[in-house]
Amino acid sequence: MSRARILAIDDEKNIRHLLRNELTPEGFEVVTARSGEEGLKILKEKSFHVVLLDIRLPKMDGIEVLRHLKQKSPHTEVIMITGYGDIQTAVESMKLGARDYITKPFKLSELLALINEVTADNGRYRDVRTQLPATGADGSLRFVGCPSRAMSGVYDLADRVADTDVTVLIQGETGVGKDVLAVRIHSNSRRKENPFVVVDCGLLNQNLAESELYGHSKGAYSGASEMKQGLVERSHGGTIFFDEIGNIELEMQKKFLRFLETKKFRRLGETKERQVDSRIVLATNMDLNDAAQRGAMRRDLFYRMDVICIRIPPLRDRAEDIECLARHFLELNSADREAKTISPESLMVLAEYSWPGNIRELRSVITKATIFAKASMITPEDLPAHILTTKKPLQSPPKSLEDLEKDHIMKVLEDTGGNQSKAAEILGINRKTLYKKIHKYQLFV
Repeated sequence: MSRARILAIDDEKNIRHLLRNELTPEGFEVVTARSGEEGLKILKEKSFHVVLLDIRLPKMDGIEVLRHLKQKSPHTEVIMITGYGDIQTAVESMKLGARDYITKPFKLSELLALINEVTADNGRYRDVRTQLPATGADGSLRFVGCPSRAMSGVYDLADRVADTDVTVLIQGETGVGKDVLAVRIHSNSRRKENPFVVVDCGLLNQNLAESELYGHSKGAYSGASEMKQGLVERSHGGTIFFDEIGNIELEMQKKFLRFLETKKFRRLGETKERQVDSRIVLATNMDLNDAAQRGAMRRDLFYRMDVICIRIPPLRDRAEDIECLARHFLELNSADREAKTISPESLMVLAEYSWPGNIRELRSVITKATIFAKASMITPEDLPAHILTTKKPLQSPPKSLEDLEKDHIMKVLEDTGGNQSKAAEILGINRKTLYKKIHKYQLFV
């Protein structure tokens, strides 16, 4: 088995040193970078399975690095490293393609669990690809049926339009499940045995977008050594799903409008017009009407897309769905580890949280709790700290002196934003002693 390659981008030397020294013995190949610019340069020369990316970096911050990284290597998984005060930013990073985040200070066991979760794929590491592929959806994917009245309306409308050829626009915040609803529409249609092709408009390279969508002939441009079939052509007979359609470049919109209306296109370098028989489903987290008013989207394109619109409400507006979703994710997690249940108190905590990352964030929280819960039932203490901010402190069993010291050090580091000099002063020890304790308890700050 080849070793998973990890790139750790952090401006603090101690963090880079600890990550390399602690992860290498675990079987990973670890490369470090001290800035976002250096990390992106390394990524041009070598591919990685996982990037550990600090949010707070000088000059180019972690969010900007993430944007560049996902454009160049969309299938590289990214785990954001953040301080407690940057959790909202970390959640926002998941909208840009980050797989997950971990909050400093954290233990090595927590980071290892996340990395193993990201890289595991039937016992093998996933191939790192640099090109944008056409993604086929697994027909077994299903939109979890939940009890809220709002979602009943969503299911009903989706099922009514599924077996027609009308263009459907799915709107909703990032993480609400627009892509899964698109799969449901395809799976309930007469096209279900044919391709389901996904186009992530946020990841289309502007210079190569037309080639990716419509294909090209041999010699159409420098480097086009052979004919290439585009994504729209590969969707013939099935469904083509344009995810985050609001990100399509203004220069491309006129040609895309014609394809939307006629299903006709030309490969780059050809004069022959081709036509496909494909169902078109679109999704966006943007207000497209506002984009049209601002001039970011052609009005004629907006009117053509806004035929059948299905709006998925955010999770915060349907708290009654949280329990069934949480239990569904517990069931999924039990496939490769001990099955666990969740306590009524934990469900109450989850219902009180605002879920800015929606269902995607809920799934991440349940996965982490399943990994770290020591008992067979997930209790509020097993949930991430930021989920508990609205709850009163919970009773916990007596702890050892070492556990108390570790917790105290973590709390002081959180309060000082990871500033080791200030933390050492508050703790009444010198920085060298603090560093030894950080290493002893496998904390990363």
